Amino acid sequence: MHTVLVYHTISEPADRLPGDIDISAERFERQLHWLERWRRVETLTQTLRAPESDRLTAITFDDGFRDNLTVALPLLEKYQLPMTLFVVAGFLGREGFLSPDELREISKHPLITIGAHGVWHRHFTRLKSDEARFELIESRRILSSMTGNRVDLMAWPFGECNEQLEQLSKECGYRASWSVWKGANRMHSRWRVPLGRRDNMLKFVAKATGAYALTKAKWHRVREQKSEVRDQKSAGRDQLVTDL
Repeated sequence: MHTVLVYHTISEPADRLPGDIDISAERFERQLHWLERWRRVETLTQTLRAPESDRLTAITFDDGFRDNLTVALPLLEKYQLPMTLFVVAGFLGREGFLSPDELREISKHPLITIGAHGVWHRHFTRLKSDEARFELIESRRILSSMTGNRVDLMAWPFGECNEQLEQLSKECGYRASWSVWKGANRMHSRWRVPLGRRDNMLKFVAKATGAYALTKAKWHRVREQKSEVRDQKSAGRDQLVTDL
C-alpha cells in the first residue's frame, strides 16, 4: 500500500513532548533528502487515486504547530515535496500554534493542502454522536472560512476511529479520513505511519519504504482477530447464562 507519513512539530524542546512527536530540523532535512532521492512523493490526494502498486509516499503534519510554517515549509520548498497539514481549528492563535493569518499564508502555498483535525483534538471514540458530528462539521467550516479553500480531508485525533465514525465522516462531507492503525484501512480510516524523535535513519527508511507498515498491519489484524474471538466467547458465555 502507499505510505503516508505523520509528523507533528519540527523542533527540539527542552522537555520531550508526549509521544516523542518532536523531530529536529536537521533530522527532518535528512529524511526529506532521502525521500527526494529514493521515493516518489506525491500529494495525499494522489494516494487516493493511484493504484497501490505505484507505492507512493505522502507527507502529513498534524495539529498545526507554528514551526510547520517557519521550519518545515522552507525545507519542503528546498526539496519540492508536498504535504497535507491537518489543523486543529480551536488551537489557532494559541502559543506555539499557527495564528489565523499564518494559516491563511501557508494555505496559499502550492505545496500545501489543508485538512481538518477536529475543533479541540478530542478522543472521537469517547464522544457522543452529536458531539462528534459537531467537531467534524465545525472544524471544516472554520478552516474553510479562514482559507477560502474547500476542506474535505480529515485526520482523526490520536489516530482513533471506529466504523460508526467512518460513516459519520462520510456523512459530514469528507472525501477521506486518516487514522494511525485504527479502523479497517478503508476510505475513512486510512492508515498512516507516525514519526518522532526516536526514529533513527534506519527506522525511518523502514517506515518510509513500507516494510514497517506491513509488519504493523499484520500485527493489527492479528490483534483485531483476537479481539473478535474474545467478544464471541464472551457473547457465548452470556448466552449460556441466559439459557440457564
